[in-house]
Amino acid sequence: MTLAQSAFLGLETRFKVVVDGVDLGAWQSCIGLSVEFHPDPLPEGGEYGFVHWLPGHVEYPPIHLKRAMSASDSPKVQQWLASKIDDFSGGTAQITLLDSQGKTVQTWSLRNVHPQSWKGPDLAAGSQNVAIETLDLVHEGFL
Repeated sequence: MTLAQSAFLGLETRFKVVVDGVDLGAWQSCIGLSVEFHPDPLPEGGEYGFVHWLPGHVEYPPIHLKRAMSASDSPKVQQWLASKIDDFSGGTAQITLLDSQGKTVQTWSLRNVHPQSWKGPDLAAGSQNVAIETLDLVHEGFL
């Protein structure tokens, strides 16, 4: 692979999150982009060589976002969370993976997205750590 070809690869460090049309900015990590299928076995009497599989439960884990707080992006999260107190209807979210030049490599669209939790930083006068916030989103699958 040439250097020019690698410019179009998705980078784990470059992605953005938009929920209900609100750009929530850059995040340090995004965990939970996955789906688990739980098919149900159906043995057939007299057939000992294989088992039939029927569609079963499909599970989508929560999306766990984490980042350093910033004056430009953190207030957007607080505004979005405040809007959910009066209207908890599910919306949509897009998580977009970018390449080294900021171009879209892949977008995952999530349906019926709700906030599950938000956690702010642990504050301590003697600490020199960066203030971290986390946001967990639950959803009903990919669009």
